[in-house]
Amino acid sequence: MPVPSPLLLAVLLVVYLPPAAVLAWHDGTSHRLPNRWVAGLTGGVGLALAVLALLAPALRPALSAASVLALVLGAGAILLGLLAPSLLGMGDAKTVPVVVLMAAALGGEVLLAGLLAGMLLAGVLGGIVLLATRRAGARFAVGPVLLAVPFLGLLGAPLVAAALGTA
Repeated sequence: MPVPSPLLLAVLLVVYLPPAAVLAWHDGTSHRLPNRWVAGLTGGVGLALAVLALLAPALRPALSAASVLALVLGAGAILLGLLAPSLLGMGDAKTVPVVVLMAAALGGEVLLAGLLAGMLLAGVLGGIVLLATRRAGARFAVGPVLLAVPFLGLLGAPLVAAALGTA
């Protein structure tokens, strides 16, 4: 598995992490992802990666692919949020593009591992909430899990790379 660029890791830690932590806390306490914070996170990460693409031409192909994936998966998430709001809240749907952009910029294995780990963690948390409340309609904040996807991806990428034979 290729090691992510230190510049991309810097964007993750300096640009992505602070607003993502605020958003995760806010969603955990109020079940809302405020548009201003989501827009700030998206704009900050997008701008940082665009500047990085200008300064490091070797990263351009990976960042272009990450941008396309973010647009496609983000559009799908927003469409799902509009068509089935009980399945995916609109705040979560609007957060998907920046999460995919950041994870995909770090590498394909990071994106795949992050999405798999995020779905697994959300499912486990959903099961715990279901058992604790004994109500089928109980809701819980998925935003913190969603925002953790790039970090979960970094942890799980070696396993995905080994499974795919790209290690």
